[in-house]
Amino acid sequence: MEFGIISEGITDQIVLENILFGFFEDNDLPINPLQPKPGDGGNWDKVFKYCESNDFRQSLGFVDYLIVQIDIDFMRRQEVPEKYRFDPGKLSPEEVAKLMRDKLIESIGVEFYQEYSHRIIFAIAVDAIECWFLPIYFSNKLKTASKTTNCLETLNHILPRAERFSIHSKEEKYYRIISKHFRRKKDLVEFGRKNPSLGWFLTELETIAEVH
Repeated sequence: MEFGIISEGITDQIVLENILFGFFEDNDLPINPLQPKPGDGGNWDKVFKYCESNDFRQSLGFVDYLIVQIDIDFMRRQEVPEKYRFDPGKLSPEEVAKLMRDKLIESIGVEFYQEYSHRIIFAIAVDAIECWFLPIYFSNKLKTASKTTNCLETLNHILPRAERFSIHSKEEKYYRIISKHFRRKKDLVEFGRKNPSLGWFLTELETIAEVH
């Protein structure tokens, strides 16, 4: 299996890589960073633009599966263009993730997606990919482990004791250290049971594992 990753940023790629290594129990799994490229900056809007591009369609010619990652936290800002916008309001995390998935499918193209849906996997983090870290450090506190807001603030209360650092910027080294906890499949699956959007992503990966 060979994967391509379309994500908001480099730190998100790092997290996804370690999840893939852990889930498939293969640290040599071929993974290609498609968006952003190494050294480039990233953002949520670049994920949509890549999905709308010919590069997205052509990438399926040289990878087996595409992972499309996005956080939904940007939807709570005011500057989001109308074609990408929906109101998270008081929707459940499940409803928010489904609406975001539908927006990404619109960008990909509904007909194209239907043809290749078995090769396109969505990693939609509610509210942010940092929320996926919470079960690592709050394994006995289900309410905290499943949080979907203020996740980075919650992490930074415990990281100085657990890892001797806190995250105040998107520094790659921090994300490498934390996401290495995902490299043991048994632990990863348990984390997914405690955080809904991480669990949804693992469920999508399970459909691939069943084929292989």
